[in-house]
Amino acid sequence: MRNYLFVYGTLKRGGSRHWILQDFPFLGRAKAKGFVLYDLGPYPAMVPGAGVVYGEVYDVPEEVLRDLDWVEGVPVLYRRELIEVSFENGFSLKAWAYIYNGNVKGFPRIESGEWKILQEKGF
Repeated sequence: MRNYLFVYGTLKRGGSRHWILQDFPFLGRAKAKGFVLYDLGPYPAMVPGAGVVYGEVYDVPEEVLRDLDWVEGVPVLYRRELIEVSFENGFSLKAWAYIYNGNVKGFPRIESGEWKILQEKGF
């Protein structure tokens, strides 16, 4: 079984944690419908909702997912679940994604659905 991973924050190209994924196949940009994005400051939070979140998809080994579970604070801060994502060409697949477990009340919603890496760097 292939392990596809949808990333939308610090794991994206240019992000502070992208080094974890840089040696694995990048499959392209994709979107996840039925989710919204919030800006928590140093990283974003994807939660279920009426929206679309944009990110990137990678093909990663199982052991990388287990390592990322620790990095992402699973099961307390985030949970990893399979969601459907679709690419610009219309192709869709099931990919793992990290869904935020905390409360987003009081944090700004990212209306565009795309977390900009510049936000991570404080610009």
